[in-house]
Order: sequence, then structure tokens, then C-alpha cells
Amino acid sequence: MKQALLIFLGTFLLTNCAFLEKRNRPLTTYLDQQIQPESTPGKIALFPIVMPVGFVSLASDILVLHPISTIPEAVKDSSEYIWEDPKGGIVQQTFLFLPKSILTPIFLISDIIVRSIFDVN
Repeated sequence: MKQALLIFLGTFLLTNCAFLEKRNRPLTTYLDQQIQPESTPGKIALFPIVMPVGFVSLASDILVLHPISTIPEAVKDSSEYIWEDPKGGIVQQTFLFLPKSILTPIFLISDIIVRSIFDVN
């Protein structure tokens, strides 16, 4: 039972990874469109060049470009969940200002990390 749960959890995490979506890999997608050798000898000749370049582009997409592209959505989420539509009066909001100020960067960084790893819309 434990093994089946681990397999299910691993499959679920891999199927929802952000880097599996083409829209989350702009540099690698661009390289795929630009480097299209027609013949088999051309593919073989380009393999020693394309393999490391593709690895670097995929790593750049996963570690740099996609996390940067999630920042506007994470800022919108943190603004929406923490700051917009306050409940209570002005005194209550004054007391909540410091906790909200502390919670905002924690929520923002957590949202960026989750959006970078998983395909969250």
C-alpha cells in the first residue's frame, strides 16, 4: 500500500510539473523551432552542439526564466489575498498592518516557488 501511494504521488507530481508545459519553456521552445535539421547526417552532426546547448537552455528556463515570469501573478495573488478587501474597522486594520507586512514577502516567495515548480494557472 505504501509503495502504491508513493508511485501515485510521484506520478502526480511529475504530470503537474511546470517545465513539462511548452509555454513555460520559452528559450527551449525557441531553440526547437530554430534548429530543425532535415537530414539524418545533419542531426548527427549537430548532436554534440545541440545537446549541451539544449541542456543549458532547459536549465535556464527552469531555474531563471520561468520563476521570473511567475512574479507578476504572485504579486497579484499576495495583493489579493492579504491586502484587498480588508475586514474590520480602521483600528483593527492598524493592528493588522505589521502582521500583513511580515506575511506578504513570505506569501510572495512561497507563491513564486509553487508556481515555478507546478503548473498553476
